Amino acid sequence: MHTVISLLDNKHYQMVEDLWAELARKFAVSEFNSASYPHITYQCAGHYDLKSIETVLRRFAASNTSFKVRTGGLGIFTGPHPVLYLRVVRSPELTQFHEALWQEISRTGSDFWDYYHPANWVPHITIGMRDMNKDNLSRIVRFLAERDFSWEMTVDNIMLSYNRIVPLFGKKIFFGTRMSIYSLSKEMHAL
Repeated sequence: MHTVISLLDNKHYQMVEDLWAELARKFAVSEFNSASYPHITYQCAGHYDLKSIETVLRRFAASNTSFKVRTGGLGIFTGPHPVLYLRVVRSPELTQFHEALWQEISRTGSDFWDYYHPANWVPHITIGMRDMNKDNLSRIVRFLAERDFSWEMTVDNIMLSYNRIVPLFGKKIFFGTRMSIYSLSKEMHAL
């Protein structure tokens, strides 16, 4: 799987990691580990032409400036394995950024996850997923219900992350994750 994301700024990155650790201690929610990064996802694809997408991301990052986003409480994607997340407010600026990014990078890949298409996208920061269920989710939501998740943070990067698969003895072997990070210009847009 290939993803295009923005890592959270240092302060909020640490806050999410601390929250993951707290949930792991209190509720045995351990989905997140050293391979997970606090982030906002823009697109997931089965495949990208890596040389092309890296060129496009470098150019896109250079022509866009950093901007602020806000979170606004908890949300849940329902289903047999619910996902608990921090809701990122879909401001006009964030929507425009996502739509422009989607249009540019879609030319470099295939097998896109429809969840992240601009018409369907719900910007969020995942708090818990695969080991969430109807029993522990209700307890976790009660535990977090009185916390203030109204955060303001700066989006100042775009990151490409993908799993490296290596053919070995007729099989495809997972060989780790590669990341390329592109910084947005430091000029800030007003909210």
